Amino acid sequence: MGETIELVPRPAALIEGRANRDEVFGAIIGSIGQIRTEIAKAGLKAAGRPIAIFLEADDVGFKYRAAIPLESIPEGKTALSDAVTLGLTPVGKAMRFEHRGAYDDIDATYEAITAYLDEKGVDAQDTFIEEYLNDVKTADDPNLQVDIFVLLK
Repeated sequence: MGETIELVPRPAALIEGRANRDEVFGAIIGSIGQIRTEIAKAGLKAAGRPIAIFLEADDVGFKYRAAIPLESIPEGKTALSDAVTLGLTPVGKAMRFEHRGAYDDIDATYEAITAYLDEKGVDAQDTFIEEYLNDVKTADDPNLQVDIFVLLK
């Protein structure tokens, strides 16, 4: 559990959003769909799996940034639409963990990650990144495969 890797910045199309805890998976999947539509309209090519970067969390929900890595960003372009901006994926040393199973059960994975980091005395940032390795449409689909990255301080 907890392989350490170096995340390198990649060009990406991004959407920022906020969602309640029970709606976050649907919101992220919706944002990823919106990004895919804008990438296709712009004639750009995806260069990696979709990700979600969790920027803030409170008792109600999350502020997140959904992203799809791109082969490149057109020169001088900063956005594809009002909602979809262009930028870079997160960078830095991170630990990678696996979640296999329904998104509805991902809290247990996060609890295990938190316990592992505490036990090992790992100093982590409050930023979590989920990379979706397969396409599932519902939060209760047991076939979901997600890699979770925890950025280290």
